[in-house]
Amino acid sequence: MHWEYLDENRKLIFYVFRFDLSDGIKEILPLTLWQNKKTGALEWRWKAYPAPRPLYNLHCLAGHPDRPVVVVEGEKAADAAAKLFPDHVITTSPGGCQAAGKTDWMPLKGRDVIVWPDADDPGIKYRDDVARLAHAAGAASVKILSIREGKPTGWDAADALAEGWTPE
Repeated sequence: MHWEYLDENRKLIFYVFRFDLSDGIKEILPLTLWQNKKTGALEWRWKAYPAPRPLYNLHCLAGHPDRPVVVVEGEKAADAAAKLFPDHVITTSPGGCQAAGKTDWMPLKGRDVIVWPDADDPGIKYRDDVARLAHAAGAASVKILSIREGKPTGWDAADALAEGWTPE
């Protein structure tokens, strides 16, 4: 799978690719455009975008300034949450649960924000980091969805959609 990170004007910034390996491990790699220092040529590299990194769906945040925002962990979960919250803008930060602090959260200024954490310890850490960073960016409000009891470790919006959840 892959996801495009676009700016406010829908211009491509970089990609994130997810590879599901045969042993059940996933590998998530950013693909970014860099200028070769020797030749000056632009080249795609498997390298993280420099901090501060933009939010996923930045163009949707810009295009729908009055909609509430749902923050999830990861692009796959973001795409699933978009189907479950059609009247919201869904976003995430690139780099996973360890990289929330490397992201520009200022587009959340003045917005009502809901954080949907993954059902695991990294999800809880990400939830807390996002809540703190959204407040610091000036979010109008930050609410946190509670983790559903009885769900397997790592359960998220993509799992909810796979279970048949609907916007209703």
